Amino acid sequence: MPHIILETTADLPENSGIPDILDALVAKLASFEAINSKAIKGYHTLRSVWSMGEGGPPGFAHCTVRILSGRPVELRKKISAGMFEELRKHFKESLDLDEVGLTLELQEMDSETYHK
Repeated sequence: MPHIILETTADLPENSGIPDILDALVAKLASFEAINSKAIKGYHTLRSVWSMGEGGPPGFAHCTVRILSGRPVELRKKISAGMFEELRKHFKESLDLDEVGLTLELQEMDSETYHK
């Protein structure tokens, strides 16, 4: 049920390591309480066409983490912060060069309407 959706622009050198980055993100998410590690799905989309606002980094990496609703806000904050730190580790080169806008959003899926 948990989903990790990583989107990156084609200009990032870290793209060559996407399988390892996804493995690390899956492992990090699995380390949190109340997350069923067997149900985690991680996938990537490479953006070959994009546009960035003036003055910002030329590329981006965005991660959406989706979990079922019902977890306490403190746990959701902990997951969000931990996942963002893991993402930062893997995009350090581009961050150091100010070549990437790095973002992460934690979303809840409605446990009453999600089916698997």
